[in-house]
Amino acid sequence: MAGDRLSRRDVLGGLMTAAAVGAAARGTVLASPAAGEIRRSAGILRLGANENPIGLGPAARAAFLAAADEANRYPGRVWDTLLSQLTTQHGVDSSWIHLTPGSGELLRAATAAFTGPAKSLVIAAPTYETPARTASAGGATVHAVPVTSEGRLDLDGMLAKAAGAGMIFVCNPNNPTGGSVAATALADFVTKLKGVAPEAHVLVDEAYFEYADEPGYATAVPLAIANPRVLVTRTFSKVFGMAGLRLGYAIAHPDTLSELQTRGSSTGMLSVATLAAGGAAFGDTAHLAGERERNKTLRRTTREKFEAAGYRVLPSAANFLMIDIRRDIGSFGSTCRRNGIMVARPFPPLSTFMRLTIGTEAEMAEAVPAILELLSAPTSARLRDGFGGPGDWPPAYGC
Repeated sequence: MAGDRLSRRDVLGGLMTAAAVGAAARGTVLASPAAGEIRRSAGILRLGANENPIGLGPAARAAFLAAADEANRYPGRVWDTLLSQLTTQHGVDSSWIHLTPGSGELLRAATAAFTGPAKSLVIAAPTYETPARTASAGGATVHAVPVTSEGRLDLDGMLAKAAGAGMIFVCNPNNPTGGSVAATALADFVTKLKGVAPEAHVLVDEAYFEYADEPGYATAVPLAIANPRVLVTRTFSKVFGMAGLRLGYAIAHPDTLSELQTRGSSTGMLSVATLAAGGAAFGDTAHLAGERERNKTLRRTTREKFEAAGYRVLPSAANFLMIDIRRDIGSFGSTCRRNGIMVARPFPPLSTFMRLTIGTEAEMAEAVPAILELLSAPTSARLRDGFGGPGDWPPAYGC
C-alpha cells in the first residue's frame, strides 16, 4: 500500500542512525583529542582564531565518520533531524530557521539586504568585521561607535547614530572584546530604536552564546519572535567544534529570512556529514556542559596569570580574552608567531590589545608563560627574528 512505503528520507535516516551506532562501537578511532593535548599546525600553536581546541565531541565524531557511508546520497533525514532540534530549542516552526554553511554568510546576506547607499550600518568599534566590509562594498555609510572602557557595546552611543540606518549589528558577546550586554538593556535598545529608525533591522550575532555566563545575559531569540525586524544568528564553529565543517543558522520571521535568501544566503551547500555532526553535537548536552566548564576554568586561570603580571584584561563571556599588552599588537603578534604561537590579528582601534583564544589546559600551560616571557624580554630579544610583513598573518576567515 502507498501509505506503507518508506520515503527516501526515511531510508537514509535509518541508515545514518545505524551507521552512527556502528561507528560509536568501533572504539578509540572516535576518541576526541584529550583536553591535555597540545596540537600544532605546521609547528604553530593556534590561539588566534577562537577555534575550539577539542574539536568534535564523541557523538558528533561518530556521526561524522558514519556519514562517509552515505556520502553518495543527498541530505535527507539528517537535515530534518537537526531542523527539528533547533525548532524545539527555540520554540518556533521550521519556517523561522535558516540553515547555512556558517553564520558569516548570514551576516553578509543580511547586511546586503538591509543596508545600501541610502541606509547606513551602525556597528561597534571594534567588532566582528564582516558586516562593515559588506556594507562598505555596497556603498553604505558605516557608523562605528567605540566600545566602552570594559569592551562592551555602547548601546546608547549606537542609538545616537541610528537615524537613517538600515541595520544595527549587535555582536553579543562581542568579538573581539569578549564583553556582553544584558538582555534587558538590549530589549530597551530595540524599543527605543523604533522611535529613531523604525525601518532598521537589528542583527544579533550570538556566535559565543553557549559560553556566555555574565549576569543578566540571555538570548535575543524572544526579541526576534516578537519583532520581525530583529534576527539572531548562531554558529556551530565555537563550542560545538565545527569551524571546519561550516554550519550556522538564523532565527527570524519567515519574511525576514526570505529577504536573506534573495541575497544569496543558500542552504544548498550543506553536506550529509556536516548535518549529521551538527545534529549529534547539538544533542550531546553532557559534552557541551563539559566544554563550557573547561573554557570557564581556563579563561579564569589565564586571566589571573596576566593580571598577576600587571596586564589589564577585559571582561569576557566568550572563549577568548582581550589583554592590553601596552605595545603594538601587530608587531608583537609577529614575534609570537615566530616563536611558535599564533595570537589574533590586530583589531583597530584597540591597537595595544592582544586577543588570545582559550586552548587546551596543556596549550595554555605552555603558551601563557611563553607570551609573558616575550613581553618581559628586552626589545632586541623579542625582535631577533624581525617583525616580518603582512604574510606573517594567516587569512582572517572573519574570526
